Amino acid sequence: MPDKNKFSMVPIKRTDVFQTIIKQLSDLLDSGNINAGERLPSERELSESLGVSRTSIRQALKVLEASGRLETRVGSGTYLTHNRAPHPGVGIYLQPGAGVTKEFMQQLIVARAGIERAIFEEYSRKSNRGGINQLRTLIEDNARDFIDDEENDENGGLDLSFESKVAELNQNVILSHLQQQIHQLWISAWNEYGFVPEKKIVLHQEHLNILEALAAKNSGRVVDLIVQHVDKEID
Repeated sequence: MPDKNKFSMVPIKRTDVFQTIIKQLSDLLDSGNINAGERLPSERELSESLGVSRTSIRQALKVLEASGRLETRVGSGTYLTHNRAPHPGVGIYLQPGAGVTKEFMQQLIVARAGIERAIFEEYSRKSNRGGINQLRTLIEDNARDFIDDEENDENGGLDLSFESKVAELNQNVILSHLQQQIHQLWISAWNEYGFVPEKKIVLHQEHLNILEALAAKNSGRVVDLIVQHVDKEID
């Protein structure tokens, strides 16, 4: 078996800032001022309210969307879903400040690789032109984000919007819920570890390669690429 690739392991220079943005947005969602199905304030309004860049707001919203709390509707805005904040004892959640070990991270990598593989393998058999076009548009939008903020890899290195979109298009509710839980744990664990696993430009190219395999309905290559994308070594 060939050696696995290694994650780039980009140190998070502003962990407290990004976590603060996530917490403030989570508090807004939990406050009751926005009901399920209602639209959030615009990125510009949130940026001005929190005093951070729109790129940081956009990436934080993607994190919350990947965990199932939000839904982005093209041309309309971002909406609160019917999902509520996780309750203790439901799923696996990391308490802030709990700390994580390298062994824990390796176990998490294996778990996420298995779930993503199941989702992508299933979708590769039923992908269509409409879904592929949606994924291509998403990748292009994400690329514009990291071009606008190319110095801050920690803002995009945990972006799971591509994988979440594939799960949405796949329409397997059970796998989607499992993915949402593992995504939330993935994000919180890497933040506690003090790194983002990969550079944004690497994620972008890997997503493009997976997309082309999906478009060709090459299930074997899709599986190989998504596993390589997630299942890497930690230095």
